[in-house]
Amino acid sequence: MTWLEQGKGRDQKIEQVRKLVSDVLCVDGSSIYRVTPCGGMTNENFHVKLQSEDYIVRIPGRGTADFIDRRQEKENLEVGVQLGINPEHVYFDVASGIKITRMIPGARTLTAEDVKNEAVMKKVTALLRKLHQSPMPLKNRFDPFRLMKEYESLALKEDCAFYAGYKSVKKEVSLLAQYYKSMQINMVPCHIDALYENMIEGGDGNIYLIDWEYSGMFDPMWDIATHVLEADFSTAEEELFFRHYFKNQITPRERERILLQKIFQDFLWSIWTLFKEAKGDDFGSYGLERFERAVKNISYFHQTYREAAT
Repeated sequence: MTWLEQGKGRDQKIEQVRKLVSDVLCVDGSSIYRVTPCGGMTNENFHVKLQSEDYIVRIPGRGTADFIDRRQEKENLEVGVQLGINPEHVYFDVASGIKITRMIPGARTLTAEDVKNEAVMKKVTALLRKLHQSPMPLKNRFDPFRLMKEYESLALKEDCAFYAGYKSVKKEVSLLAQYYKSMQINMVPCHIDALYENMIEGGDGNIYLIDWEYSGMFDPMWDIATHVLEADFSTAEEELFFRHYFKNQITPRERERILLQKIFQDFLWSIWTLFKEAKGDDFGSYGLERFERAVKNISYFHQTYREAAT
């Protein structure tokens, strides 16, 4: 249990973040001008403004110790720093998961509207290609199918109420997973959580990837599927994104894999939501919407690839 899970109120959390930064950076508390919460789904983040520099403090969210390997995360984000696509961290405690990162000058989190702009798409696709084509492999492999089982087990322990039709959808996903595993896929470094809210544009116009908690070697189509799903692209916007990432050379098999990854991640994160909400978070209709979209895409997959996974 982290210190933010002990019933602390907002003001108490801010004061504890202030003390943490003062202790870690060896600065006087009076030089910390402001501590402001700045969102996050998996974790709690705080913008800390000092006289000379700004920092972002990441505090692990409820239940994350059950499914996040912080030592692994630290190793992977350091690869991101070497590639120049992840901001430098000045403190990372693998035991608690607390991280302090130097804030990018002029930093601005991308929005859903930003990533629908073609100029931004070009930057985002270049960023993802740089990661996926990296000569520095990550030491771990991301396995969504193992995580599905782990999240389900955690949700069962919390006595969660599963979505209507969950068992039949789980069976469908299992069949699709067997089919997917029969493909010959080159595993590359992947971020795994490449939604626009994890992309920061600096004042110099460069875009950076943050939050490497789930990163590992995997199918790059996962990152592509994540981005287009979270951005809620129209068909035309999705095609434009594909055109820039694949340099006009997307194959039918890559399209099939992207659709499969959409299904797998919607199903995975819908279970993750059940567990997180059982721990006290509230994501509204987020989990149900992802589950229902997985159901729709399973139907679409069978309509499009009739002989697959049967």
